[in-house]
Amino acid sequence: MATVTRENIGLLNDKIIVKVERDDYLPSFEKAIKNYSKQANIPGFRRGMVPVGMVKKMYGTSVFADEVIKSVEKGLSDYMTGEKLEIFAQPLPLPDNDSPQLDMNQPTEYKFAFEVGLKPAFSITELHSDHFKKYKVSVTDQMVNEELDRLQIRSGNLVEHDAVTAEDNVMNAVFAECDAEGNELEGGIRKETSLEVKYFNPFIREELQGKKPDDSIVFQISTAFEDKEREWISSDLGLDKEDPQASDKYFRFTITKVSFLEKAGMTEDFFNTVFPGKTLSTEEEFRNAIRLQIQAEW
Repeated sequence: MATVTRENIGLLNDKIIVKVERDDYLPSFEKAIKNYSKQANIPGFRRGMVPVGMVKKMYGTSVFADEVIKSVEKGLSDYMTGEKLEIFAQPLPLPDNDSPQLDMNQPTEYKFAFEVGLKPAFSITELHSDHFKKYKVSVTDQMVNEELDRLQIRSGNLVEHDAVTAEDNVMNAVFAECDAEGNELEGGIRKETSLEVKYFNPFIREELQGKKPDDSIVFQISTAFEDKEREWISSDLGLDKEDPQASDKYFRFTITKVSFLEKAGMTEDFFNTVFPGKTLSTEEEFRNAIRLQIQAEW
């Protein structure tokens, strides 16, 4: 049976040391090796007739480590159950453990140390006689409109268009690394993606107007996007964020499809999709449900 000791190493932190002797793990190791020899499928030997020595040579090290760890874990678990320890999360193995020294050819005693965070004892005073304020948030029409717009977009559908006509058009496109003239570089970055026109800088948005599938433009990441958009576009393209010149690379942006996000209509189906289980039939009822939801969240 494993021997367990415990010492305090800080405020609400204890160190638990589990020591196992060879008799704690060796019988289970020998049994596991025999089971392996019965199940192993090794060329040149009939199934179940593989010599134990060969199995031990091939798998012994990992099986030995597993059985030692199992005996340690059982010792730790039994100790914590017996002591009724109230801890946060799980015990953390400490770096001074013996696992790198495990040797099936020289079975001996091993010590494993763990750190545990103890839950502090506390009590809560009686609150039934106290008084508390409950704040009721005033939900404005603007807040309702913004949430309604978000819900309509989330439940909307993409409708394919012939060309870019607005800033909220969605473009499926290919980024291909190129030179300043738009000639694709051999071995350069090539990435399929989708994004809205509004993510680009104003002058690129203007250039994109009227573009159709198979049309392309050439730009530098550093000049085509503002800081926020440039950061996630660069990350999506795999550019090195530590390299200040990485965003100066040229890319040919070729459109493959143009879509428009058609917002969900103000229908009963839409109302019931957002608030399942409620019977909402009018826009007024739907807006009131949104208002109550915002109020409850706050």
